[in-house]
Amino acid sequence: MRGARRVVRALVVAMLAVEAAAAPLGAQGGLSTEGALFLLVPVGARTVGSGQAGVAAEMGTESLWSNPAGIARAVRPELALHYAKSVVANGSVIAFLYPAGKAGVLAVGAQLNDLGAQDNTDRLTGQVLGQILPRSVVVGLTYAATLGPRLRAGVTYKVAQMRLDCTGPCADVNTFSVSTNGVDAGAQYQADRADSMTFGLALRNMGLRLQVNDNAQSDPLPTRIHVGVQARVPAVTQALAGAELRWAAEIVSRTSFNEPSVHVGAELGLQQQLFLRAGYVSGTGDATGAAIGLGFVRGKLRIDFARVFGGFSSDAGEPPTFLTLRLGF
Repeated sequence: MRGARRVVRALVVAMLAVEAAAAPLGAQGGLSTEGALFLLVPVGARTVGSGQAGVAAEMGTESLWSNPAGIARAVRPELALHYAKSVVANGSVIAFLYPAGKAGVLAVGAQLNDLGAQDNTDRLTGQVLGQILPRSVVVGLTYAATLGPRLRAGVTYKVAQMRLDCTGPCADVNTFSVSTNGVDAGAQYQADRADSMTFGLALRNMGLRLQVNDNAQSDPLPTRIHVGVQARVPAVTQALAGAELRWAAEIVSRTSFNEPSVHVGAELGLQQQLFLRAGYVSGTGDATGAAIGLGFVRGKLRIDFARVFGGFSSDAGEPPTFLTLRLGF
């Protein structure tokens, strides 16, 4: 049983490793030594369409997965659904953000990555008995606040779970559910009152090791450092009324500072109703390479779409696709 359990664990970890390659550093050296790799999967069509350069941006509930400080200045509650599809997995996120006035901003989010059901068959007859369900779950609680007119900070506490479930007779399937805890912390600094430039810093996925069988086999969380900048281009607004262009650049690295990944992106807004985005992520992961995105605002409803044109899924004929629906109150 123990040997079979290790085989199942290896298969699930391998699948999650491919899934985690949606984050650029997930496909670089040292991947096999880390656990809970699904924590690296990007969330949100606006973030992905802008080259995953979100550490210095304010992107509503999407900031829960890039830099919690990004929600500190939110003034309206937001309910959002984020969906992602690739050749490896389908990801679904529901998140809610609530500004509590001078007390700060609170948010909660839950993420499910479904790697696809597989048939559970009888070894002798080949009869399908049920399904094997490899999945990962992340639940996070975020608090952020402004510290003066230019500085904001935030922190997220999250529980991450990797699980293998089964339906039907499961005597020959080594199901399991393992969890760990982690913390994200971040800050943003606005360079001037005109909001022309913002700097961002975040340390993500700090926490306890993920233990599947015993302590000797536990793996550290994929801790990452994000450093970046975002700026507005005033000349675009001056030349075209109602237009606003923002660009962003970010470096993502392990704490060992080896093999950093570069993220760059831009967003052009027209009359605060139509948004055009483009970006690029260096590296060899599933959601690396060029990306484009669109955004539409109609009243309190906002719809964002993004597609990536590099990585494993694109090579397999199914480019990673992201869709976000958000409702402001």
